[in-house]
Amino acid sequence: MHTKKQPQPSEFLRDCMAGAMMRLLEQYPIDKIQVKQICDTSGYHRASWFRAFRSKHEAATYYMVRLWQNYCQQHGVPAPNDFRIEQAEAFFQYNYEIRDTTRLLYRRGLMDDLCASFTVTMHDRSTDNPVQAYHAAMFAFSLYGVLREWIIRDFDQPPAKMAAIVREATARMV
Repeated sequence: MHTKKQPQPSEFLRDCMAGAMMRLLEQYPIDKIQVKQICDTSGYHRASWFRAFRSKHEAATYYMVRLWQNYCQQHGVPAPNDFRIEQAEAFFQYNYEIRDTTRLLYRRGLMDDLCASFTVTMHDRSTDNPVQAYHAAMFAFSLYGVLREWIIRDFDQPPAKMAAIVREATARMV
């Protein structure tokens, strides 16, 4: 018997559903949010949710990746999936601008989802060069650690200062 392959969900559908879940996250912990609520909020059917995402955590990660991609496109940040130290100030400015969202993730215990968005945006697993892959992983997780600390400290330093801290720490490593 031949079965039809389900069409891939559009970015627009995924954006709507992930955005609806993030709005609900402002009111409820993630484990209390029902798929029905997300669908009602987004205006899409339940089947669409399950074609778009495997879990609410995947939706949160997707949402954060899309925010970064959109920011890079709007602000001319080159190669959003190939992070370089020269982009540190843009990275911290972006996170400062979305601090309410990162605070929400922190408050709801979803820092693993934020970290997962780092692995998607900064850690190119398609490379055949193991040294390049290890370098990308080290940089992504180190930068995540700095961002996590900045969130915990309630964004106590301006983005330019955070970029300087990262550049200084990186220079000390070599």
